[in-house]
Amino acid sequence: MALAFFAAAVFAYTYESRYRGLLPIVTYPLRVYAVPLVLTGLVLLVLALTARGFSLAAKDKLRVRGIDRFWVFTLAFLSAGFVMKIVGEAVHELLGHGALALLFGGRVTDFYISLIWPYEFSYVRLSIPDATSSQMMWVIGGGILVSAVVSYSVQAFLLWKKLRWEFSVPLFWLSFWCYVNATGYLIVGGVYPFGDVEELIHLGVLTSSLALVIGAALFLVGFFIISGILRRTLATFLKKKTRWWILAFWFIIPALVGLTKAGRGIFHILLVPFSLIPILLSYLSEFCMKRQK
Repeated sequence: MALAFFAAAVFAYTYESRYRGLLPIVTYPLRVYAVPLVLTGLVLLVLALTARGFSLAAKDKLRVRGIDRFWVFTLAFLSAGFVMKIVGEAVHELLGHGALALLFGGRVTDFYISLIWPYEFSYVRLSIPDATSSQMMWVIGGGILVSAVVSYSVQAFLLWKKLRWEFSVPLFWLSFWCYVNATGYLIVGGVYPFGDVEELIHLGVLTSSLALVIGAALFLVGFFIISGILRRTLATFLKKKTRWWILAFWFIIPALVGLTKAGRGIFHILLVPFSLIPILLSYLSEFCMKRQK
């Protein structure tokens, strides 16, 4: 994955766009992506090498400097979660909004990827001369659309292919953060319109009810797939009580909703009970599975 980011950085730096008028003009519209792509690749490379070392020690049932193999896995798991959260934000802003803007002849004038999302939101600033309303619809909705496509594509791949944990964990987190980004935007935006969803509603593409229904449907599908992938990953290190770790994992959702409310000043009575639904679903599904066994 790190090599893919390095290759993308090289392409972004060298790609030329030529305009012919009275004088030929050569621009490099993708160079704005080069540095973040390189940095992301470096972080992923370091993480992969570290995880590889941990995996070899775990495979031989050794201890790494006195730390139990499960806690070594936990450290790598949480580190990958933070790194892939940043990558997920870049997917939304740059591959979603930014890439579609470039496709329609625009350019990226500025962008910011927040390390503390969702308390502070990332953004991308675009310039699209003479953009039509349909083009703006795709650009505005591109972040949600691309995040959903990336998430469910990675989920399908992880269901189809069983990978070693040092490869599956970063992909798992990428699918999760893109999943949260897409479904969270639609569900929270359906309850309290803001950001991309609010703009799409103003364009007449969405309604609050439609955003909520689409978000809920995507959420339910992804919830069971992500829980299954997490269960299979944890089973390598935990022979018992995986259901409690899966339940604890879904506490991320109310934490994210709370950060969004605090950072954006969004206050709605329905957001709190909605954020607890994944925990309830996780408890019921894990409990039912136990009873069936």
